[in-house]
Amino acid sequence: MSRSEWVIDRIEALGRAGMVAAKHELAAEVGAAVLEDGGNAIDAAVATAFAVGVVEPFMSGIGGGGIMLLFLAERNETVAIDFGMCAPLAARPDLFTLLPSRSATRFGWRAVEGDANIHGPLAIAVPGTVAGLATAAQRYGTRPLAELLQPAIRFAREGFPVSWHTSLMLAQDSTLLARYPSTRAVFTRDGCPLPVFTGLEPTVLRQPDLARSLEAIAHGGPDVFYRGELGKTLVEGLRSLGALLSEQDLQAYTVRIQPPLWGMYRGFRIATAPAPSGGPTLLESLNLLACFDLASWGHNNEPTLHVLIESFRQAFVDRFAYLADPAFVPVPVEALTDAAYARERAAEISEQARPVITPGMPERLGVDRVFARSMPNYGGGATTQICVVDRWGNAVSLTQTLLSAWGSRVVAPGTGILLNNGMFWFDPEPGHANSIEPGKRPLSNMTPTLVLRENEPFLVLGAMGGRRIINAIAQIVSNVIDHGLGIQAAITAPRIDCSVQPTAVSARLDPTVIARLCARGHELQVISEDFADSPFASPVGILRDQKGVLHGGANPYYPAMVIGLD
Repeated sequence: MSRSEWVIDRIEALGRAGMVAAKHELAAEVGAAVLEDGGNAIDAAVATAFAVGVVEPFMSGIGGGGIMLLFLAERNETVAIDFGMCAPLAARPDLFTLLPSRSATRFGWRAVEGDANIHGPLAIAVPGTVAGLATAAQRYGTRPLAELLQPAIRFAREGFPVSWHTSLMLAQDSTLLARYPSTRAVFTRDGCPLPVFTGLEPTVLRQPDLARSLEAIAHGGPDVFYRGELGKTLVEGLRSLGALLSEQDLQAYTVRIQPPLWGMYRGFRIATAPAPSGGPTLLESLNLLACFDLASWGHNNEPTLHVLIESFRQAFVDRFAYLADPAFVPVPVEALTDAAYARERAAEISEQARPVITPGMPERLGVDRVFARSMPNYGGGATTQICVVDRWGNAVSLTQTLLSAWGSRVVAPGTGILLNNGMFWFDPEPGHANSIEPGKRPLSNMTPTLVLRENEPFLVLGAMGGRRIINAIAQIVSNVIDHGLGIQAAITAPRIDCSVQPTAVSARLDPTVIARLCARGHELQVISEDFADSPFASPVGILRDQKGVLHGGANPYYPAMVIGLD
């Protein structure tokens, strides 16, 4: 019996004078135009980030937060800018009413009455995107913030065609979007998803209130959002709905500028996001993989995947036990990302799957206790990724998010700003490392990453997809360094994901390999990939070869775009 086969892939983009990779074509075009006009990578990333928050509103926007890594070529310096969301000052560990059950489709936390930590006004954390992008532009860019905001303002005011993907995302969440009147007015047509066509004409999504908010930021800078009239309007509208967010929360918000978290893999330097993020788990995963000769075993072969599963599961068990905001909780980041610790745990990996994987002992990691967490099934997150390299060798990996698709599903009345549901990242049960505290940043999954070769960016990577981001980035790094794949092949290759239980494996993997992994004792769920679902993370990336040519790749199952400049 023979069946037709639908082959889905992309052709790499090439460039010498710069490259922009983004999750929406219109946003990528904005960044490419900035580079063509002489702006640097930071300028292009900031303009792209503001624009993508308008044209891909379900994934990010100025009501959310993010993390970006910058490689500054002239200084030979790498900087991390953390503009993640934080808990309002009025938030307390017992903010939510807990139910006895746990939801297997969520983070594995205790269930909350009315899903109040998932959608609605109490789910809203203090947004950091405006502060973060403005800080990056002002400190490291070359163009005024007002100029970089103009494309986003234009898309919001004049509108843009509703794509099949936007219509699909609206349809998947239409019930909740219609629940909140200010959101219903922007993103639905009388409570129904916006269609791709209205009659014979494309449907255009216009966001005039958001355009006015972006114009206010262009004229008044970030202060108008955090200390000015726009912030006051935002808070008043949200408080009328029952949100905790206050003007004091906005005034107290700070961007964290710090060195990245550094590691090594097969002689390459890895720069990734500091805690609380996916960065520590990525480095622990790579340290474990480095203990094995994956190249000799071959790409996606049985022994290679066995080690990947065992390593990734170990890293996630440690993540759930120990990681949180280090400003509030002692977090053993240095110990967890130490190569010696990885060698100790790698020695426990044998030919068979371990039936139980335990976190590192507190005394070994220099802390006084451990919080063991579950590894539930977890649906898609709402995040976007931007990668940029310019003609001078500067590079940016920027991840920004609302957390879930459409965030809290609440648009602040009168502002057009869709707010995050960042409180969902916290464990709603008091007494745990990642429990709610006033001003605390939740443990996020964002993992923007730079791989350096001889002090120059070799790979610029990042992804959307919640917890699945972390395993995706580790596999792309290994695909390129261990197995010699190009950037598009490394992204397209079938993957596994150990952030869920059982381990998710792509149906595109060799069935014989899957059967042999099961024989080793691994519990697997075989998952098909298509355009309507994202069972694995959705990355974009840029590779700079030894001749200086830039190669760009993107997930073939998502309407992303990479543009290279000659």
